[in-house]
Amino acid sequence: MSARIELSNVTLQVPTFVQKDRSARSWLGMLAGAAFDPPVRRLNTLLHDVSFKVEEGDRLAILGRNGAGKSTLLRVLNKVFVPTTGTVQLKGSHQALLNIGLGFNNEATVRENVFLRGTAMGIRTAQLSVLMSPILEFAGLEEKANYRLHTLSSGQRMRLGFAISTSVQHDIILMDEWVGTGDAEFTKRAKERMQGRFQGSKIVVLASHSIGLLRDVCNKALVMERGRVVYHGDLGAGLQVYQALMSQPAPTESEAEAMAAPAGQQPAVSGVVERVHFDDAGMVVVGWALVEFQRPPGVIALDLGDGVPRPVDTLEWLSRPDVQSHFGLVDAHCGFRFRIDSPSLRSFADLKGRLHVMAGDVAEDLAAPLRVAQAVAVHLDGVTAMSSGT
Repeated sequence: MSARIELSNVTLQVPTFVQKDRSARSWLGMLAGAAFDPPVRRLNTLLHDVSFKVEEGDRLAILGRNGAGKSTLLRVLNKVFVPTTGTVQLKGSHQALLNIGLGFNNEATVRENVFLRGTAMGIRTAQLSVLMSPILEFAGLEEKANYRLHTLSSGQRMRLGFAISTSVQHDIILMDEWVGTGDAEFTKRAKERMQGRFQGSKIVVLASHSIGLLRDVCNKALVMERGRVVYHGDLGAGLQVYQALMSQPAPTESEAEAMAAPAGQQPAVSGVVERVHFDDAGMVVVGWALVEFQRPPGVIALDLGDGVPRPVDTLEWLSRPDVQSHFGLVDAHCGFRFRIDSPSLRSFADLKGRLHVMAGDVAEDLAAPLRVAQAVAVHLDGVTAMSSGT
């Protein structure tokens, strides 16, 4: 049987209750307010019109900032949350590693909890009886099978949850971050098991901030921002979209809506001009840049406002292990520094509020200017404001 996931126009709204601010009242007024002022019910939209398909053979990475909606989306896929509008279709057996302690009972024994958790996963009792010994052995809890769960340490409980959750191969695996599983020896075995489960599954959906892990496992990407899908397609291009997104401040609600793009749209070159300083000889610019498929660019060019980008011939490439680690890059040499020697460049005022640094594979194919870090933008904006008389 083939496996498939399809979401169509999925929106999820949940109610929140907000209490009126009573800080300006007297203590008697606050007391009365607590008794007679009911909280106001508001709807909070966690997912906005989400649509995408995952076919058999796909390993989908879900990327986004904290709070972008990744975990919420996984819970919708696992049918923990029911969409307010839209449809969710999963074809094939599936298992979610979202909360591996879900379904446990502290007063039941370890053995009884294997049945409780396994039944909640949809595994038949007869099958659980066969799996009991392998589960306890994998978790290293054979000697504690008849102990009550509350006597176990947090690490032992996590090992038990992981052993149960991964005891059966499923068509579809849904996973939220890598599961921390305690000691190094068990972590090694857990990783080996997950690699086997990933290989044996027909579809994998994995949310993680570990770009290295996503590169090892996935071939497709879904990038989210404020509950919206802003990219769905090839992993390499998706990582570029994510990288560009993370290099910028979090957008407002309206900006996030405008970011949502049709599936397959290619991202631009990304990077940041981080520092600019001046001395008696001219100007020094420092930053980082990446082009398509997470590669350092071949050319850095500078346009000081006349509309003519000129390749920089004083370019020095820098190792940026921080950028490499964050984005899982193969090559850390994506940082740059260059000097422009000119007596006419002594301060931000000489730039007249304009600084366009561009990157690309060749000088004839340069992308839009790199984003300017806030510390630099403040100076450029100040010059612009002064020149306009505001």
